[in-house]
Amino acid sequence: MTWPLRRPAAASALLVGTGRHVHPSRLTPIPQAVTTVRALGAALGGEHGVFDPRRTTVVAEPADTRQVLDPLRRMARDPDVDLLLFAYCGHGLLGRDDRLCLALTPSSQYGGGGDPNPSLPFTEVASLMRESPARHKVAILDCCFSGRALGPDGHGIHLLTACGRTQKALFPPGGTLTGFTGELLRVLGDGIPDGPSHLSLAALYDRLAVILPTTPSPLAAIVPTGHPAPHQQTVDGSGHIALAVNPAHGTGRTPAGLRARGAFAQRLKRLTEPSPDTLVPDPAILPQLAAVLADLARDATEVLGPLDDFSVDVRRNHAATTGAAGSPRQAAALLSALVDTLRTTSPGHRALPAAERALTHWNREAHRGRPEPAPTTR
Repeated sequence: MTWPLRRPAAASALLVGTGRHVHPSRLTPIPQAVTTVRALGAALGGEHGVFDPRRTTVVAEPADTRQVLDPLRRMARDPDVDLLLFAYCGHGLLGRDDRLCLALTPSSQYGGGGDPNPSLPFTEVASLMRESPARHKVAILDCCFSGRALGPDGHGIHLLTACGRTQKALFPPGGTLTGFTGELLRVLGDGIPDGPSHLSLAALYDRLAVILPTTPSPLAAIVPTGHPAPHQQTVDGSGHIALAVNPAHGTGRTPAGLRARGAFAQRLKRLTEPSPDTLVPDPAILPQLAAVLADLARDATEVLGPLDDFSVDVRRNHAATTGAAGSPRQAAALLSALVDTLRTTSPGHRALPAAERALTHWNREAHRGRPEPAPTTR
């Protein structure tokens, strides 16, 4: 069953960015924090967003909790709001009982025994949001340790966090946007070619869960792997809430859309390979990748033609992924069809030798009755 997207009737957003720090704080400045939340506000309240710009407020460099809680309280008391969204970008600190606290401009690191003073415990934000009559409540947290908001502290709120409970969010030195929200903005701006008409929270999370871990770290010398994977907490069907129109909707079968889908499939493929972060990849990703490549192979063949280099490469990768996912006979059948096409219509095609070698491999695996690691494919 496909559940309908929920486009809110009226939406309000409070976006907070803390990037500058003053005495006695010794926290590292994050100049991208304010530009990031302003860009997010512009996207959510822009041409494709579902938010009314008049209901979208940006609080930059808050020095005390009142600068955040007062406007949030006013929004929470609005009886006409259908969706209330809170977003924070800055330092995440550990407070009493290791709970998440959001840094203000004078905030210092946690010193033990209590919350950093001053700072804004996320529990206070969540408590105010729960008082709102809005049907949908969403918090987007782009800070270190943001995964600590998941669970009881964020009860009743759909949460999208930049990282897990013990991880640090990343921001590129010298850049204008943080890593997590920067990629979120990229998806909102570029859209998803084979996606639905609107970008729901679930669709955004699914996209970011592939893009972020496969995006090189801006601190490669210190953090050699990609960005942390995002986390999500849903409330009933909150994943179907739409934040924006999908600007790429309907382009999935254009040449540009096909290549964008291919680039995403390559990122998904990288998640199937062992890495320092994930020594044993999630086994569910291979069948997911096989399904993505099956749709892409069909569309590329129909749009670009069966002999197009892109179409042939996708078909070969689809077969290899299908075999690696546990179906060597199906992989052999897919490759047999590809090899027959190439031998019949283009016997000099550059991809024919590799396709024949792959066919030999998966025929052998099919007769053996168990799959082996597939040959490396481009």
